[in-house]
Amino acid sequence: MAQRQHALAPGLTEFHAVMRTGSYAAAAAALKLTPTTVSRSIHRLEQRLHLRLFEAHGRGIAPTPAAVELALYAERALDGLALGLHRADLKASPAPLIRLGFIRTLGASFVPRSVAGFRRLHPDVQFVFELGVTDGLLDEVAGHRIDAALVSPPPRREGLVVTPLFDQALVLVAPPDSPFATRPEVSLAELSDEGFILARTGLGTRSATDELFRGVGFEPRIVLETEDMAMARAMAQQGLGLALVPGPAPGDPPFPHGHVRLTDPEAVRSVVAVTAADGADDSPAADFARFLAAP
Repeated sequence: MAQRQHALAPGLTEFHAVMRTGSYAAAAAALKLTPTTVSRSIHRLEQRLHLRLFEAHGRGIAPTPAAVELALYAERALDGLALGLHRADLKASPAPLIRLGFIRTLGASFVPRSVAGFRRLHPDVQFVFELGVTDGLLDEVAGHRIDAALVSPPPRREGLVVTPLFDQALVLVAPPDSPFATRPEVSLAELSDEGFILARTGLGTRSATDELFRGVGFEPRIVLETEDMAMARAMAQQGLGLALVPGPAPGDPPFPHGHVRLTDPEAVRSVVAVTAADGADDSPAADFARFLAAP
C-alpha cells in the first residue's frame, strides 16, 4: 500500500515515512527508495512549503514543531488515500459493489446480519461501508458517492427512493436505583422532573426524541448528550440520568440491562433504506433495499 500511496502523493508519503521511522534511511527502506532520494525529496518539499520540517540532531535528524503538527494531518490524508485506493480496486473489479452508509445504531447487529443474509443469496456482491448521520448520508446518496443508506427519520427530499424497513421503539434505560427501573412501562409525562441522556443534536435519533418531547409538551432537562447510544445506556446504568434511546432493532439481542417501555404511541422512529431515484431498478443497491424490506 505504501508504494501505491507514494505513486499518488510522493512528498506526503515520504514525509510521513520519515516522521514514522525517525530517519531518511529507515524511511527509504520502507518505501524501497534510496536514502539520498528521500533526503532530497524532503528538502524540495521544505522549499515548496516554505517550512523547515527536520533539523540535524546529533548524528540524525529531529522533526520541528511544524513537522509534528503537520504529521497529524498527513496521517489522516494517507488514511483517506488508502480508503480511496481500496474503493478504486473494488470499482475496477468485475464483481458487483454496494457502497452502503448507515447510522451508528444499526451497525452493531442489524447491518452485519443483513449483509450476511444478502451475501448468502448473492455471494459475488462486495460491500464497502460508511458510518454517518442521516443528513450527511442522504447527501452522499444524492451525490452518488454511496449507493444506499440506512437512516432515520425518513427523508423529505426529492430525487430519492425511500424503502420503509421497520419502526423501532424509543425506550427508557434507567439507573438501577431509579424508581422507574423496575417498571414495565411508563409514560413520558411522568418523567418531566427527571434529567435525560439524549443523542446529540443533529442525529436522527435526537430529531425523533425532540419531536416526542414536543408532543408531550415539556422541555427535557438534558444532563448529557452523546452520539453513541450504547454509551448512553451505560451512562444511565452508572446513575447519570435517564437514557432515551432506540430499542433493539428487529432480530437484535435484548439490552444487557433491560429497558422500560414508553406507553406514548409516538415513541417510535422509522428506519428506511434510501437509494437515488435515477439509479437502475435492477442495481445491486436496489436489490439490497428490496431484500431488507421483504417480510
